[in-house]
Amino acid sequence: MHLRNNEVIRRIYRRHYFPYLLDILKLLIASFPFFFLLYLIQDGVGFLTFSLIITGIVLLFLIAFFYMTFIYWADKLIITNFRIVFIDWKLLNVNTENEAELKDIQDVHVRGKGIFSFIPFLDYGTITIATAASEVCVRFELAPGPDRIKRFIFATK
Repeated sequence: MHLRNNEVIRRIYRRHYFPYLLDILKLLIASFPFFFLLYLIQDGVGFLTFSLIITGIVLLFLIAFFYMTFIYWADKLIITNFRIVFIDWKLLNVNTENEAELKDIQDVHVRGKGIFSFIPFLDYGTITIATAASEVCVRFELAPGPDRIKRFIFATK
């Protein structure tokens, strides 16, 4: 994303941390069967083989952890004084950039996640920004405090 002439970044929003923590917890739970199997076969293999297998398992799950963390931190919604830009990373080398001019925004639709959105660590949802052509330009899922973001967009506009 390149800033235009006289364009200033007002806010940057990243995805909410709670779903990310749930994904990390799922990753940890998924690693338990591998370590349990390794525990069961530890007497049948030598120390060097055991060390290589445990190193491989830990390395595999560390790669998955860093990949998930990169995708989490790289996705962001940027609000400037002229436009809204959403950078969405699909894979490590594939991303999409969607943008909407502030003057063209007609509707900002917010959908929260459940009845517990009044609790700060559960207050996340989806923001859908539609322009004058009534096509959806930006869809930001797992947004932290979607109502606050909507108010900020209309205050900036």
